[in-house]
Amino acid sequence: MTAASRLQKTYLFTDVRHICCGDLSWHSPEGQAIRLIDPPGPMVEAQARLNNVPRGVRLTAQRGSKSEPLAAGTALGRVIHEGGVYRSWVIRPRYPEGRNFGCYSDDPALSLAIVHLQSDDGYAWQETGCSSIDPDGCSGFDGFTVFVDPSAAADERYKAVFLAVPPKERWAAYWTEYRKIHPYHRDERLGEHEIDVMMGAVSADGLSWRLIDRPLMVHKSDTDTTVYYDESRGRYVMYTRMYRQQRRTIAVAEAEDFRAWEPVRPLIAPSLDGPLSDDLYTNCRTSYPGEPSYHLMFPMVYHRYSQRSEVRLYSSEEGLHWREVPGGAVIEPGGPGEWDGGFVSAGNDLVPMGDRVALRYHATSYPHKYPRWREVLAAGRVGWVTWPKGRLCAVRADQEGEFVAMGVCVAGRELRVNVRTPRAGYVKVGIVNVEGRSAEECDPIVGDHPAASVRWKGRSDVGVAEGQGVLVQFKMRLADVFGFEWV
Repeated sequence: MTAASRLQKTYLFTDVRHICCGDLSWHSPEGQAIRLIDPPGPMVEAQARLNNVPRGVRLTAQRGSKSEPLAAGTALGRVIHEGGVYRSWVIRPRYPEGRNFGCYSDDPALSLAIVHLQSDDGYAWQETGCSSIDPDGCSGFDGFTVFVDPSAAADERYKAVFLAVPPKERWAAYWTEYRKIHPYHRDERLGEHEIDVMMGAVSADGLSWRLIDRPLMVHKSDTDTTVYYDESRGRYVMYTRMYRQQRRTIAVAEAEDFRAWEPVRPLIAPSLDGPLSDDLYTNCRTSYPGEPSYHLMFPMVYHRYSQRSEVRLYSSEEGLHWREVPGGAVIEPGGPGEWDGGFVSAGNDLVPMGDRVALRYHATSYPHKYPRWREVLAAGRVGWVTWPKGRLCAVRADQEGEFVAMGVCVAGRELRVNVRTPRAGYVKVGIVNVEGRSAEECDPIVGDHPAASVRWKGRSDVGVAEGQGVLVQFKMRLADVFGFEWV
């Protein structure tokens, strides 16, 4: 692989990593820069100048477009796009006759099937495999997830994680172990009288599975567990659920060895800006398709007051520190009487779908804790929420604005920008300190363009050698800038 081929081609504005914060510099009345430490005398009335300080712009998350529901009865777990097809997995425990209460079942399962589903388009699904594993006397299965491990040996390339309730005779030993490992951050639902564990399974092809003989950890995550291998850090990361002060929060655990996890610790609590009865119910950690350095979450905010929900967008530069992207909900319930009018939640993962990116979502027309008669359970459906490629988040100028993109290396001869403006707006792009490539010399870009070629008085060549670091300036009016790419 050449150095040029390793250069980043696509830049997204899902956080502030590429947005220079700038600063002020101070100058004499004659325009000469005045140094900060031990400036020359005599003292004068210093004048401030802006240096690459963003102004008139803000980050804003974009609301997704919802599809019609998939066929009734379609149940999907984590979805991945691999080899040109969509793959998903669900578990089906078999209990004694009349004792199947889903994740609330107390009786030991007689068997546990991992079912593989496949689709060419993400809408029409077929079961294409089923593998039965020994449930090891456990019950109460939930939070099943699958991921592809790029670091693993071939026979463990696919890994699964799921919640289980072990037989009661093991509880005392597990509780002793848990207290040693978690001296402080403990899930308040766990104790001598309730023990849950996270189990693991491995597969070479995602079709034939075998159970790991010992639980990965003592923990209770009864929904939306996300696990992946972070190649940049050389570690497994698990995003999970923890109860703190009776509220659901997002927690995290890490491991160098998939079979030996570090303690679970709280990561993101419900916002103090919202209702004090809110929970962060799920995490839905993912990354942007083809761009693993853009870490994203679509957590579901659960409003206990109404038992309704919405999905927000969070982002992170490295997967360790997370912030909510302003702009409000990206997925909301539909109107009264609609199939998704009561409760919505996002599922993993964000996947490519034609000229868009898509996120699976689950919804129902009923509130979350509505009495679950068979008719209520049957009302739950699955659909897709989609965004145009690269348009999860925008740098927006409601009037005049500007900012400078930093941490950019030239990786092509042409720069293309993903922008949207009304007729009265514009975007101008400049390569800082490159002659003939300033924002003032840029031909204004107006309209809705996923990949508009930047031109300076008709010229598209950026005038800079590949591999060279540059600052890219954006001047805009009534515009959204979603990102840019080198071609």
